[in-house]
Amino acid sequence: MPWDKTFLFWGDERYVPSDAAESNFRMTKESLLAKVPIPAENVFRIKTEISPADLAAADYEQTLKTFFNLKPGELPRFDLTLNGIGVEGHTASLFPDSPALEETTRLVLAPWIEKFKMFRITLTLPVFNHAACVLFLAVGKEKAPILQEVFGKPSGGLPAQRIQPTNGELLWFIDRPAASRLKSAA
Repeated sequence: MPWDKTFLFWGDERYVPSDAAESNFRMTKESLLAKVPIPAENVFRIKTEISPADLAAADYEQTLKTFFNLKPGELPRFDLTLNGIGVEGHTASLFPDSPALEETTRLVLAPWIEKFKMFRITLTLPVFNHAACVLFLAVGKEKAPILQEVFGKPSGGLPAQRIQPTNGELLWFIDRPAASRLKSAA
């Protein structure tokens, strides 16, 4: 892997300190960053020490604009985004019925997630839909009902279903337990 040419960004982050157990950055640092020779300057975490959450989101949006040298109205073009799916169909911190799903101009938002009683910082749908490749990972039997809905009603409005790259690929990697309610194509 050419780590010196690899740049890591976060699709979302819980608005907690970067060393908190719930932090996506902390989890990535422990499971990946501590084990590979990626230069520190190639890692662009969301700065959750910035307060309030809206300012942390604005800071990350500026980070994207600077890194990608974006002109007004342009979107960053990620080579790959790695997404998961929650049992209710959320991806990143884009949850069903969230006003964040309707955002069309901002790159990064800080929606309040009532279910968790916290703010989360997230990339918006236009950013994900501008990626060259969006890869969803879904594992475990608890994901089977939502995957049945995602693939059984492809025109549904779940956040994960609303990620449809406009000029890129959409891939799903699903283990057998997660796929257990899907109809076989064969």
